[in-house]
Amino acid sequence: MASVEEDFPRGGKTKKSTDSKVTVERTKVDNLFQVKKKKKLHYHHMLEGMLLLGCVKEVADFEVTVSLPCGLQGFLSIRNVCEAYTKLLSEQLDSDVENEEFCSLSQIFWPGMLLRCVVSKMDITKGGSLSIQLSVNPKLVNKSLTSSSLTPGMVLSGCVESVEDHGTIIDIGVSGTKAFLPEDATQSKQHKKLKVGQYVTSRVEEVKNDGRVVRLSAAARASANAKQGWTLTNLLPGLTVKATIKKVTKHGLHLDFLNSFSGQVDFLHMEPESSYREGFQVQACVLYIEPTARLVGLSLRSHLLQPMSDINAAPPGGDRTGEVVNECKVTTMHHMSGAMLELPDKTPAFVHRNHLKEPSDPANDNKVSAMPKHTCRILDFSPVEQIYFASLRKSVIDQRFYRYQDIHAGQVVEGTVSVLLSHGMVLHLSEHVKGLVPRTHLSDIILKNPEKKYIEGMKVKCRVLSVDVDNRKLCLTRKKALVESTLPLFLSYDDARPGRVSHGFIVSIKDFGCIIRFYGNVKGLVPLEELSSEPIVRPEDVFYIGQVLKAKVLQCEPQKEKLLLSFKAAAEGEMEESTEPPIDCEVGKGVEARVVKKSVNGLEVVILPDEGRAVLPTVHLSDHMSNCQLLWEVLQEGDTVSDLICFNKNKQNITLTKKPRVRSSLEEGAVAKDFSEVTVGMQLVGCIRSIMSYGVFVEFPYGLVGLAPKSAMSDKFISDTTTAFEPGQTVIAKVTNVDEEKRRFLVTLKTSEVITSDGDARAALLNGVQERRAVKEMLTIRGALTLAALTVGQKLKLTVDSATQDGAKFKSDNLPGADVVASKRHVAGVSLTPGQKVNAVVLNVDILSTCVHVSVLPKLLGKKKSVKWAARSKPGSSEDEKPPVTG
Repeated sequence: MASVEEDFPRGGKTKKSTDSKVTVERTKVDNLFQVKKKKKLHYHHMLEGMLLLGCVKEVADFEVTVSLPCGLQGFLSIRNVCEAYTKLLSEQLDSDVENEEFCSLSQIFWPGMLLRCVVSKMDITKGGSLSIQLSVNPKLVNKSLTSSSLTPGMVLSGCVESVEDHGTIIDIGVSGTKAFLPEDATQSKQHKKLKVGQYVTSRVEEVKNDGRVVRLSAAARASANAKQGWTLTNLLPGLTVKATIKKVTKHGLHLDFLNSFSGQVDFLHMEPESSYREGFQVQACVLYIEPTARLVGLSLRSHLLQPMSDINAAPPGGDRTGEVVNECKVTTMHHMSGAMLELPDKTPAFVHRNHLKEPSDPANDNKVSAMPKHTCRILDFSPVEQIYFASLRKSVIDQRFYRYQDIHAGQVVEGTVSVLLSHGMVLHLSEHVKGLVPRTHLSDIILKNPEKKYIEGMKVKCRVLSVDVDNRKLCLTRKKALVESTLPLFLSYDDARPGRVSHGFIVSIKDFGCIIRFYGNVKGLVPLEELSSEPIVRPEDVFYIGQVLKAKVLQCEPQKEKLLLSFKAAAEGEMEESTEPPIDCEVGKGVEARVVKKSVNGLEVVILPDEGRAVLPTVHLSDHMSNCQLLWEVLQEGDTVSDLICFNKNKQNITLTKKPRVRSSLEEGAVAKDFSEVTVGMQLVGCIRSIMSYGVFVEFPYGLVGLAPKSAMSDKFISDTTTAFEPGQTVIAKVTNVDEEKRRFLVTLKTSEVITSDGDARAALLNGVQERRAVKEMLTIRGALTLAALTVGQKLKLTVDSATQDGAKFKSDNLPGADVVASKRHVAGVSLTPGQKVNAVVLNVDILSTCVHVSVLPKLLGKKKSVKWAARSKPGSSEDEKPPVTG
């Protein structure tokens, strides 16, 4: 079995310890020890093994977030509770059957619960934040206690080891000692219905057999006195002691307690509006012990001086974390620590010295004190101090997304790519908020190699699908149809009123229809008869998971969360609206369109969402002419085409283009919008409009057309202009002459006169490859992958259909409808008869003609090297073993 460490993630690094808090937390450690700032490794060394009093803040599946003194925050992993609980956890992981004894963390820990904990590990995360790993394992918390040091009256912490008939065995971490809590002592709120692993504090009532047996009772008060033999090594946080004030300073108090101990009280742990003088007797609570530096931190706050019980983990008046508050005033300045603020409602807040200014600004406490009013943002609430922590930094105050509550479903946001995972992409919307774009939502089509489209640090626009504030989870989409949709958003079932139309995405395909989801938890059913106006028998053959479609609401029952939808009604509504005049789409505007009709020369499309009709010529589907017809073939009516841009418009129609180079030039503004902007030397991206005997006309965006004379078409001599270019081919042209009187201009297409970079050539080649992959993905979606999946050099098992002196034809059950042929030279010397089973190697695949060219030559079948070499050979070679490259 894998270890528990491998089965569960390490705590702390997935929580709220973000970059913006690193300075706060680092300098809080300075306060904690009152030492000068040291290296990170020094903090790591000082804190490990340190005992602290903590308060449970949040409980998740695999870890507990714990508030610590001085505004610090730690994380208690599920594997750091106690040995009995870890054993149960391991058994649960090994077994397929649920163990009734095993309880989740939320059943044994709850917000507001006070804990004695020990720092098991101190680390710096990748983002630079402190990650404090904690443990409540009694063997670490009470490691300095021995059987002989146990005395009646001590209040110890422990974890339930086992539940017996008449009580509970408590693990107090003392070797050779069994601690028993009788059944009649388990009736308090804390001890009721104890479970294995549950943290408890108990009072030692009786010690027997030299400390080998201890009887416990429910702790009424966690007080300590000198008679119990406490030392600096075994003193425990949470104990209350009687202390004497020895010194009063600007930043706190120095106290003496238990005859020989000295400790310190930070100003945050002094009761407000209380006056303290030297010699006064006070009750104090032990907050932390650091034996190496011989430091004991104490608190005089009344909420910690009560018996070891729950305290308020939530701030009074509700959680205000992230709130921006105006009209705040500084009440006191602590020059080595920070400032105390009073909010307009008289609520106190503490601003650490690093948050009194921007990181790059010099410190100026006098300037802060002199300002009568301040604006702050509340960063956090510390249950241990029962106080808010705030920031005066303008950069923090101006952050748009500071908490998950600031985001709502349907909102369009911009994020930075953080990391690509197998199941999606993590985006950071701010230092505090991150979200996941599931793999199916990275694009309108499923990307097989998303790392080629997205790189770390890239800024991308998304739309929020759902927000889970409690668990700090954010789900986003990059599907252009959803991001740019202007249709009403269904954020709740109340929004889905009958007759309304909205964009949604398919999450499930059943025999009886499709389940389509919108935003949040809103989803509905499109029954079989409402999928299309044409009869559909197998929905999975027509639709795919993640597909974005428009759906019209037929029925909605918000109370029952039931929604009945129709694709057919939404499509019929589009046809009714198609009689409207064309929209005024600006040239250079990026759009998304749906195919409504295929014609010989292109596609008739509707610009989404329902803005009007446009044309997408076949030659404008790609920069690579070999891909244009292929893309036209695979696109079907109803398909959505993204990454389009308006190329030209006139009174009759709007022309769109998908050519990456043309689109890039329009997006970058490297175009002439009018003839008056055309100047000699200007370099433009366009496409061949028509080919004449004297040259070629090149069409550019905004309807501009230039002529490249025959002499300016190429660096080489051209006898026949039709052999140099193809209509629609993407070209880069340089203006050589402008005739303002006749409003015409000449261009050159010579590579020696046009400036291009290796990067542009590589990008163009990569675009061509990506388009081929997109075709393959679309064929995959439509179940026509068989032919597209073939690769040059792949070996096939075939059956001879016919053999003649000109070649042979083959059959294959795995290639239905495809023509599998071998030319004369690729069957030479091989005896073939109809019905014979043979092995063949793929030479070329022509998807458009559904033809596969193969060879049965032994020399190509026997050596992989020959297959690769054959795939590179050129047609017309005199060597028989070289296959022709067709199509």
